[in-house]
Amino acid sequence: MNRRKHDFWLVLGITFVAFVLRLWQLGQLPPGWRDDELINSLVISQHVLDGNLAVYYADASGHEALYHALNAIMLGLFGANWLGIRLLSAFLGTLTVPLTYQVGRKLFGRWVGLTAAAGLTVSFWGLMYARFGLRHILMPVLTLATFYFFWRGFQKGDQRLEIGDSRRSISNLQSPVSNYLLAAVFMGLGFYTYFAGRGVPLILLAFMGFVWLVKRPSFWQQWRGWVVMLGATAVLAIPLILTLQAQPEAEGRVGELAVPLVEARQGNFEPLQEYAVTTLGMFHATGDDEWLYNIPNRPLFGVVGALFFWGGVLLALFDVLWLVWVKVRHRTDESANMARALPAAFLLLWWLAGIAPAFISVPPASLGHTILAQPATYILAALPIGRLKIGDWRLNSAPKSLISNLQSLLGIFAVLILIGSIAMRDLPDYFQRWPERGMVRFLYRADIQDAADYVNSTPEMSDFGVSGLLAGPWDRIALEIDLHHNEAVRPRWFNSERAVLLSPPLSFVGFPDTAVSYKPLLNPVAPRVKAGYYQLAQTEAQILAEQTKERICFSNGLCLLTAVFDPKTSRLALGWQVAETLQLPEIPLISNPPPPGVYAGPRLQVFAQLLDADGNFLTGDDGLWVDPVTLRPGDIFLQQHWLAPPEGIVAETAVFGLYDPMTGERILTSDGRDHLRLEIGD
Repeated sequence: MNRRKHDFWLVLGITFVAFVLRLWQLGQLPPGWRDDELINSLVISQHVLDGNLAVYYADASGHEALYHALNAIMLGLFGANWLGIRLLSAFLGTLTVPLTYQVGRKLFGRWVGLTAAAGLTVSFWGLMYARFGLRHILMPVLTLATFYFFWRGFQKGDQRLEIGDSRRSISNLQSPVSNYLLAAVFMGLGFYTYFAGRGVPLILLAFMGFVWLVKRPSFWQQWRGWVVMLGATAVLAIPLILTLQAQPEAEGRVGELAVPLVEARQGNFEPLQEYAVTTLGMFHATGDDEWLYNIPNRPLFGVVGALFFWGGVLLALFDVLWLVWVKVRHRTDESANMARALPAAFLLLWWLAGIAPAFISVPPASLGHTILAQPATYILAALPIGRLKIGDWRLNSAPKSLISNLQSLLGIFAVLILIGSIAMRDLPDYFQRWPERGMVRFLYRADIQDAADYVNSTPEMSDFGVSGLLAGPWDRIALEIDLHHNEAVRPRWFNSERAVLLSPPLSFVGFPDTAVSYKPLLNPVAPRVKAGYYQLAQTEAQILAEQTKERICFSNGLCLLTAVFDPKTSRLALGWQVAETLQLPEIPLISNPPPPGVYAGPRLQVFAQLLDADGNFLTGDDGLWVDPVTLRPGDIFLQQHWLAPPEGIVAETAVFGLYDPMTGERILTSDGRDHLRLEIGD
């Protein structure tokens, strides 16, 4: 088998392993659904399915459109489930692996490419962004494609330079311009993927400047092709530029994150210095501190991987500095140095530009903000392998063959040590240790997934409550996905700090902590059922009957059953029943944060106020601590309003009612009143 076929099968095997690792238990790991993932797919990608085509969406502080256009295809094919939301990222994460091989091979040879691809395959970082639905994962794919065609064009231009002006010789070489145009296409697409894509032209410009310094004939040979590439890229960027000029407030997230840069502009460089040091330490000392994407402060590499990585950085830096020194000393024999130094300079510029966003944004050492540097990081770690001269095995006893075989064995052993050290550390960390952490389970709603698993295994369970913070619709949507959008299962959501669901009588409770006054109303079912931090409890609606004197209904279908004010605790307890399907305004899904000027708050709330003897306002507490979208006719719930009057002032009356917080319009009772009164004075 020749070397090319051998490499083909090796890369195919590595890519297959990468795909298996990115696909295995994709619906369970990460262990649930994160807000960003749901917003990305069900709000922003949904725009594409709805026919709202754009190059940039202002949702969630601004999103480029390309990933969402691709993700919309997956949603259209598979729906809102783990296939529709995460499968695209698994494909893109897998594609990054062979592309890393191709770029690593182009720059430093086959063994660097193979080792880098294998390291990325089993890495925590590579798995993390390839297993949930965020647009970051498309950035390495487009960057690698850009650099592959750029370097291919650069090599062909240099071949023409070495051949000279002989038309006969040059005619057999492919023009580098076609490769530069392909690089421009992928670079332009990167602009429509993620903010970091705007740094790719800067990497190439910096490299062009380096070529001008150390290999000026090559610069003059190539500059026309580079101008064509950059010009084509600029043309491709025009729609995005015009869009951002028309809605400059859409890129709010840039200002939200650039805290060190803002401080530096004001003369305080300490945060910038601190962030730079922390980011440089992410490879060996301390890493991303966000539970969402890492075991907090876990560095990218263990001891072995860090030694290889920083060894690669030093090797690349040495090659660049050696070439500069040779040029300064005006030595003529520099071809060997040039062959190493140009790829080394390119790789260092790529890596530094890729991690630079973490120098100037919150948090430092962010795995997401530095995604552009991901392939470069593993190529740098593999760089020492390329210096070990791994060759083909020679089956003879000549001294040179024995030395060559020994060198090859040493090199292959080094490859196995590096890849083994990454795999033995990163695979258990990602698949076992990270998802088991309590904060990870909380942020990804793993306990909601556990509750869904119980319901899915209990066919007779159809109507029940679930407690949560009601911070947007994302808990509800996460449960709907985990219940496989089963319309026969009808959960109701409520915040147990302020409300309790009496009918239906079964509820999953446990987070947030149930209000003290409501705990006696909730009795654990027997045998006890636990689902993550949830336990299944039961209430009895009859406890409300004794307090109910009359039912006062509002025009939207909600009826008041009881109102009790406790002067000792200054809490107003209201009992409500859904008499008919609630009449609610249309409540579309809106990203968090919402696009500029778009209202994203609730559309139904209860207002509660205390008044003095003269009818003057003393205090108020508005809220609806159940999700009205989930309520159904016959449901009964209690909720409490905290109304402590100013010290020394006696409240005489409590007034309350329903209103739409977006418009401020009050909802009338069936007899035309816009509020109800409860006399509470002595």
